[in-house]
Amino acid sequence: PPNEAGGKTLHFFFLEHRPRNIDSTALDAVKAASESWQVIGRTFYLHAPEGFHTSKLGAKAERILGTSATARNWRTVSKILEMVNTL
Repeated sequence: PPNEAGGKTLHFFFLEHRPRNIDSTALDAVKAASESWQVIGRTFYLHAPEGFHTSKLGAKAERILGTSATARNWRTVSKILEMVNTL
């Protein structure tokens, strides 16, 4: 698992639909040099070490991917998994 900083800088976008065509050129055009991304199935992963709030890619990912999403950072996803596992 990511370290404490990674827990705040790694984000999961849980997509409503699997993207039909992933426009990697458009995604790369708005990402900061320090950012990286990947799409696996219905999840868009974004590593934004300079902060999610300043990420143009984070702000435009849904529009570029053509589907709505909800985004959470690694810390939040980990906490939700902990809660589910205790049920």
